[in-house]
Amino acid sequence: MQDTPVTASHPSQGRAYGGQSQQQRDAQRRQQFLQAGLQLFGTDGFRHTTVRSLCREAQLTDRYFYREFGSTEELLRAVYAHCMDDIKARVMAAFHQASPGGHIESIARQGLAAFFNAMQDARVARVCMLELEGVSADCDRFYHGYMGDFADMVMTLARTVHPHWNISNEEAALLGTGFIGAMRQITTYWLQSGCSASVDTLVNTGLRMIMGMVRQLEAEAKD
Repeated sequence: MQDTPVTASHPSQGRAYGGQSQQQRDAQRRQQFLQAGLQLFGTDGFRHTTVRSLCREAQLTDRYFYREFGSTEELLRAVYAHCMDDIKARVMAAFHQASPGGHIESIARQGLAAFFNAMQDARVARVCMLELEGVSADCDRFYHGYMGDFADMVMTLARTVHPHWNISNEEAALLGTGFIGAMRQITTYWLQSGCSASVDTLVNTGLRMIMGMVRQLEAEAKD
């Protein structure tokens, strides 16, 4: 059945069919491919996923796939970015109450809970923790760029709450990177061991790590 054209309310958006503008249809198709990518990359894995299987999952033709994405690798990066941006937004919402002199343990617990709750979707965990590294140099740079952003976010929060810590920017970058790496390894172990550990266990494990660092920096600040 062919779409029936209707008058577009905004000519700059192109002609509308079935009540949707061209931009709306393009956005919907892109979302269908993002969801198909999450499903297949997060279950079968990137290396076992083809354009044909993605199109079948999205219920769209390869013509639309290549209009939106140049390759499965480009879609993988788009799915990863979509997941990580959502996780970052959740964590930042949990951190929103942070202020100088605030209680960092409570703030850290909320941030960790936001992170590990997002990871309860094992597809998201697999895409974010396992699928990007080693695909290509571009994917590696993309992945490590996001890891660096998360490390900066964590240490910026820590320095906002405790501005008296006497650590250099270089040390802060290394500490943040080490902490994010530890959370990645915890999530990867959880994923590969059958997702058996509870969110509370994951949060408490991460909290012990971050509070150990906090207590060390607090002790140094008093010396």
